[in-house]
Amino acid sequence: MTPIHDEKLATLDDIENAIDRAQEEAIVRVSADSISKRHGALRDAARLQALVTIAKKSKDFQLHLNATQNQESTLRELAMYAPGLTAIRINDAGVNLGGRIIPRRNVLPFATQRIIDTDNQDFKKILNGRTIDICCISGADRQYINPLFTTKNPLAVKPPAAMSRTLVDILKIVTTTDFNLLDSTLLDAFGVFTSELFKNTQEHACQDEFGQDYISHVEGMITSFIEMEASVYKSDYSGHKRLLDYWNSRAETNEDETREKLRCFQISFFDTGPGITGRAFGDKYQRASILDEKKGLLQCIEKNFSSKNQLGAGNGYPTILTELSKIGGLIRIRTGRQCIFNCFTKEDQVNWRDNPVEQVDLIHEKLMQFDDWSGRTLSPVAGTVVTVIVPLRKESDQYSLF
Repeated sequence: MTPIHDEKLATLDDIENAIDRAQEEAIVRVSADSISKRHGALRDAARLQALVTIAKKSKDFQLHLNATQNQESTLRELAMYAPGLTAIRINDAGVNLGGRIIPRRNVLPFATQRIIDTDNQDFKKILNGRTIDICCISGADRQYINPLFTTKNPLAVKPPAAMSRTLVDILKIVTTTDFNLLDSTLLDAFGVFTSELFKNTQEHACQDEFGQDYISHVEGMITSFIEMEASVYKSDYSGHKRLLDYWNSRAETNEDETREKLRCFQISFFDTGPGITGRAFGDKYQRASILDEKKGLLQCIEKNFSSKNQLGAGNGYPTILTELSKIGGLIRIRTGRQCIFNCFTKEDQVNWRDNPVEQVDLIHEKLMQFDDWSGRTLSPVAGTVVTVIVPLRKESDQYSLF
């Protein structure tokens, strides 16, 4: 009998543990409630990636969930947020809810109205808490949805300026009054970055590393505003000294110094494709050392590197990294056997402001100073998740966040 492992999907460590389990010949079962939780774009997109990895390693192609009292309510809630909706689409045999199998075609209709509202760019209707998610679901009538595409065509990803306007509309709702803290050049950079990422997914993430079309795939983004309480979230940032220093320098405490939290907005971009190096180099790095895989990943992030056919491609990562260095942001990339990050200090910000010409070489070095998120050896994941974090302080604008 195939063993069953019940896994939590709360912290980033929990999520990596579930990904480790996916490599074993066992059934990984989770609770529907844990899938539907909204813990910010970083954790939620990581959970989504774990569910996709579990699905692609599964032998029965089912999403295994613990039994619940109200089946319809559970399935409806799953279909209302990107992690659950993606898991439903990728598991071809459907949902195994406490031993009862519900075909995928019976679950996906719960998401119909949400997809319509998304396509109509009625973002207030799809807002849940302080989170908005957008999913491009393969096979759906509205796969190429209006927030990301100009027409119903995979080649019609919005150009940077139009994409920036979409993000402005979303961030105004998600961040509310904090939107006024954001600089226009940062929003423009997000437009460039988002446009290039989705062009890349449409050209390369819909096929595996051997060029074969996926039957099922999903691409999308999650945007959230969150006040991360240290007691809940700080452990996610404990795997590297730079991460912990970043948390400590950005977090705030209340007046009696009893509660520590980091206020920020987060954007996670996800796809269920072959991973960044898989897109660029095929299966070359599946057989390579982890160190060589990391070198290949960093090569993909460098300026002017692109696996796309468009002229001017390859500037997405350098553009967003430049802006993050100016405002003290963070970027995390989980793909293949890699989880790397870069974050920026007050010194980086001052270099840009005071010595933009003299500091060019130093700035480039800082932009590419990616480290491993933690010291643990990582199992390979399906797809790619890129998360950007922008810290927010009520008392200051972006250029004096520190």
